[in-house]
Amino acid sequence: MKLNIAIYSIILFLSASCSNQKYEIKDYGFPKKENDSLKVSLKLSEFENYGLLVDRIREITCNDSFPKMVFKKNKVIRNIYPIENCKPLIYDPEGKHYVTFRGGKPYKASTTIEIDTDSLRSKLKDDFSYYRNSNPVKNPESYLVIIESERQDNVDGIEDFLSKLTQEFDKLKADVELNISFWEVVPFLPPPPAMENEKHTG
Repeated sequence: MKLNIAIYSIILFLSASCSNQKYEIKDYGFPKKENDSLKVSLKLSEFENYGLLVDRIREITCNDSFPKMVFKKNKVIRNIYPIENCKPLIYDPEGKHYVTFRGGKPYKASTTIEIDTDSLRSKLKDDFSYYRNSNPVKNPESYLVIIESERQDNVDGIEDFLSKLTQEFDKLKADVELNISFWEVVPFLPPPPAMENEKHTG
């Protein structure tokens, strides 16, 4: 009987200690202060391919809600609010802001050069810092990372990359936002066929 009471007490103690674990919450992007009922949580593991992820982010945003990616690890909850525009973009960020995912690995935009995730802090400073004008001042306006991939590709590696990216961003102790967006790789369009008169003059 005493043994049963002891086991029961241990179980109660472990349950109480687990429930009292505090998680640090970190937010990236915006909005942080919007009504929680408008935030829609997304898990990367739920999407069969990258295209479905992009479609879902766009669907949520364009219906006046806010997509939120939640990563929970080592007593830290990281909430990433992807930026998405329902209207055509009025700007085209420099290629340095792009990370192309292929086969679960991150590459520099449209290259075969794999990004070393151990050097993400320097990459944040050198490549992902965003300045609105062409004459950058000392401090960036924000940090901008555009994740891109083919529609049919899977989402492998993206969560791990974003976890490492946000951890390195925290170490910068920056007072500006880290904005993350998800775009599809723009397909290469061949040049239009030559006109009949061009064929004869060429």
